[in-house]
Amino acid sequence: MATMTLPPVRLTALRDYQARTLLALFQGIARHPGATFTVMFPRQAGKNETSAMLCAALLLANAAAGGALVVCAPTYDPQGRISQERTQRALSFAQRLLPEAARMRIEGNTLRCGRASAIFLSASPAAHSAGHTASIALIADEAQDIDSDWFNRQFRPMAASTGAATVLFSTPWDGRSLLETAAAANRERDRAMRGLPYRDFQPFHHQVSWEEVAATRPAYGDYVRKERERLGANHPLFLSQYELIAGGNAGRLLNEAQLTMLEGEFARQHTPRNGERYVAGLDFGGEGVRGDANVLTIARVGGTRAEVVEHIAWQGRGFSEVLREVVALVRSWRTERLCVDGTGLGAPLAAQLLRECGPVIDVTVFTSAVKSALGYALIAAANTGRLALYAHDNSPEASVCRSELRACRASYGHAGRLSWGDDRGHDDYAVSLALCLRAAEATGPARVASGRRRE
Repeated sequence: MATMTLPPVRLTALRDYQARTLLALFQGIARHPGATFTVMFPRQAGKNETSAMLCAALLLANAAAGGALVVCAPTYDPQGRISQERTQRALSFAQRLLPEAARMRIEGNTLRCGRASAIFLSASPAAHSAGHTASIALIADEAQDIDSDWFNRQFRPMAASTGAATVLFSTPWDGRSLLETAAAANRERDRAMRGLPYRDFQPFHHQVSWEEVAATRPAYGDYVRKERERLGANHPLFLSQYELIAGGNAGRLLNEAQLTMLEGEFARQHTPRNGERYVAGLDFGGEGVRGDANVLTIARVGGTRAEVVEHIAWQGRGFSEVLREVVALVRSWRTERLCVDGTGLGAPLAAQLLRECGPVIDVTVFTSAVKSALGYALIAAANTGRLALYAHDNSPEASVCRSELRACRASYGHAGRLSWGDDRGHDDYAVSLALCLRAAEATGPARVASGRRRE
């Protein structure tokens, strides 16, 4: 490293916790060749801005001596490209203070500052990003979504011959990600040091709580508290993105506390009541006796709460008969929205319902992203009391619904993708419930007739 003096990046634009982290990283990269540093900030707290400022500072510090910085993200477009654009903006402030030879030049996915360069790459295995050398530093943004084995095989060797340090930026996820594995080792190292971090020693792990961010930005604290209220304090996304705790541990979709929260104290009802609003979710199973059940879940909505008041299930019945009865139920219950599984064999069935019932029908085609969102919505609704089931009446429907919800498993993949269901395939009531919740959340407030007042 040519110098340990921080170049003229806009430190005044950074908050205290960002400037503290930036200075420690800049000095640590110079003093600890080959080290791996980890950085965890809560969501929207300026983590990416700090990463860009670090890239800019390293380029400026090495403009005369030269060297290469390798920056990777899970994808180049948009993530790597956005990192590059942020670094360009960080560099732009210093341009007028530099001699012509040291000024920034842009060459595709490479930024040059004098004899120093930064190349921005995708860390996806499909990108085949190999053959580069990191002599200044190796930086990974959104590191929780980068495959650990791939990074260690393809990117670590880029710094092996030069002894360049590595910096990983992100939030935790499942406790096993690239970032979290390195952060655990860094925490052990930092705990063994004497004195206080940043005063007596420079830590290898840098972490900022959302409360510290909120102390500098009160509006941020208000936002995080609203997210906690919306998702629930133990929701995987809230834990990961704001509390910086691994929230995506494989296991059950809903724990016992969440299942208890779903238990309502109201009775089941087989017919609609005047003045109440209803939505529904329909999951198609099969036609044969051995096929999965076709399940319709009906809920009344009021405010932000959905209360399941009825289940109707068909097994061993033909689809034409099921569709006729569903149409009749939609009309008799004055259903405002029916979310229908339009995946695979459900596509023509959903299309027929759309023709019969019109815009009341909301066709949902299941993709991994859609089902992930439905699962997260179920967790959030259970956490916050926005969803409830009618009191257990010892009926087969009430029993099977609760049994399926208890049996649903969850696994968490890259990019926060949630996969859930029952490996045995028995999750018709659970999927129908998730679709019903989707219908409830998409239904607006009750329409109130208005007109000109008569004198």
